[in-house]
Amino acid sequence: MDKKMHITIVDDVADNLKSYNELLSSTFNLELIQNPLDLLTFLSKNTTDLVVLDLHMPTMNGFELYQKFKATHPDLPAIFLSGDPSEESVVKGLNLGADDFIVKPVSLRELIARIKNKINSKNGTKSQDSIIAFDGFKLHCEMQMAEINDRKVQLTPIEFKLIHLLAKNPNKVYSREYITNLLWPNVHVQNQNIDTHLSNLRKKLLPFSNYIKTIKSRGYILRI
Repeated sequence: MDKKMHITIVDDVADNLKSYNELLSSTFNLELIQNPLDLLTFLSKNTTDLVVLDLHMPTMNGFELYQKFKATHPDLPAIFLSGDPSEESVVKGLNLGADDFIVKPVSLRELIARIKNKINSKNGTKSQDSIIAFDGFKLHCEMQMAEINDRKVQLTPIEFKLIHLLAKNPNKVYSREYITNLLWPNVHVQNQNIDTHLSNLRKKLLPFSNYIKTIKSRGYILRI
């Protein structure tokens, strides 16, 4: 039987820690910390596989706490898990070097998968498909984030699925019907939904998005 991974979660809200315990204790061994400063004491005497940090906390916010423990534990993976959806916060966290920035609400299955992916990456079992790269462009699949000439771009789940499909299969045309079924399986949606998400994606990914072409009456292609 495989040994459980050990996760340390820091959140100043007691009810949040209680919920994490109920949801995650069957999958991980947990250390739940309410006072941010207690994390530094814990890490000085114990080991853990990954730290999950809330962002807005008293005494010391998540960014400050991250920098503190990284000074002594540079190889310890860390994930920000926050209700703050602002692009500024997400980009700041990732630029500091965090392994992921997850915006709540998030499904339990996704949260568990992303935690395991980060630990496995640190242990050298990272998937070869975790990064798709072209000249001046990278798609970080585990973080669902793009990078354009070293500029990090946060993507919505729909935008990520769109560019992931096209980038994983460049020079292949995908019909609107195929993309619609991929994004919204078993749900009837208007064609304009694809146009809206694709338009937003193209704006975010400039200038790389100039390679995303619309083929009249056929669909879309990433022409490299």
